[in-house]
Amino acid sequence: MELVVVAAIVAVSFGAAATWLLATRLPEHWLDKSASEGRYAHLGLENERAAEADPRREQARIDTRRVRRSRVRARIQGAARMMRALRPAIARRDHDRTARP
Repeated sequence: MELVVVAAIVAVSFGAAATWLLATRLPEHWLDKSASEGRYAHLGLENERAAEADPRREQARIDTRRVRRSRVRARIQGAARMMRALRPAIARRDHDRTARP
């Protein structure tokens, strides 16, 4: 068990040391150039991906939203019908006796 704990501590300390070395030893102009070109987290590829957007995928997303919306509406309407059917008969008679303008 002690070996696992020691290995975990060594791994964490190695990661911290590597991060510190990258932050302190790399030249500043390399970091600025990489950040401006979008090399971190593939930010430079974002514009290319937007230009290559497939219109069929966009339509599929819209259709999926429409299907979900219609299913929710149908479920709500079904629940409303069920609630109307479950109302007691007395309430229906009282409703008919009320005066209407």
